[in-house]
Amino acid sequence: MAARHSRQRATTPSDDETLLETLISAPLTPARSWQKPIALRSLDEHRHHALRGYLLRTWIDHWLHHAERLFCVAALLIFGWWVVDGPVRDWWHIQQAIRHAPPVEASPRATAVVRLSAPVTSERIIPASVPLPFTTPDMQQPSSAEEFLAPRSPVEAAADRGTPPPHRLMIPAIGLDTPVVEVFIVDGAWQVADYAAGYLHGTGLPGDPGNMALAGHAGLRGAVFRDLGRLSPGADIFVDAGGWRYQYRVRDMRNVWPTEVEVLDPTPAPTITLITCTNWDTQRLIVIGDLVGAQPLTGE
Repeated sequence: MAARHSRQRATTPSDDETLLETLISAPLTPARSWQKPIALRSLDEHRHHALRGYLLRTWIDHWLHHAERLFCVAALLIFGWWVVDGPVRDWWHIQQAIRHAPPVEASPRATAVVRLSAPVTSERIIPASVPLPFTTPDMQQPSSAEEFLAPRSPVEAAADRGTPPPHRLMIPAIGLDTPVVEVFIVDGAWQVADYAAGYLHGTGLPGDPGNMALAGHAGLRGAVFRDLGRLSPGADIFVDAGGWRYQYRVRDMRNVWPTEVEVLDPTPAPTITLITCTNWDTQRLIVIGDLVGAQPLTGE
């Protein structure tokens, strides 16, 4: 077997001198390319050093921090007031109504109705400049205060046929049985009844030729008309007034804008118009019904 001989190249003094001359003559590395010295820091100090541009607060950061706290407190106060003035108030009203509830009466029936016939009389006119209920008066102001004055008082209106304003409204199709109170125009806007349907002062009376308008909440404050949108043409509406129960039948339903006050215009035949807010309070749901008969109430 052939032997392998490893040869090692020996360095000579001339090579060492050449290498030394090369190192001496080579240019130095620029100072800006030198690496920074290593610094030993604790974890907290290193975190503060690395994030000092984000953790150090300015006066703007402090102002925003306090503004955020104030906004949260204000939001909690507003939400608390809404809960107390809304669901809690409704719950308390329901408890009081249950405690003082009168004996349960039989549900109304559309039998033995008596057809009414009455001459067409002059109808009370609602100021055309007043928007529909659930609307603030800033939409359109009347030109003078006299436009708010009704042509005649409720007593004079009732004396025409001996029929007072309605005091009870029932709609069996949606399980509604609510009292009715009279509401008026105050400061350019219609009053809104709480926990009841509101009879718009100046509109027609039950059974009389004319347009009787009732408005009610669809959200809080009793929300008597919250299910009004579930009605359909043909549903029955019952109104009690003056010892009589008047029966109306739904003819039409539609959404209108708050300024479309023509839905309150007088009608030659006895008509009922129910009004509530819809579409996030941007429009009004209108339910229109025609009188089909009436019957005397027993025990009244």
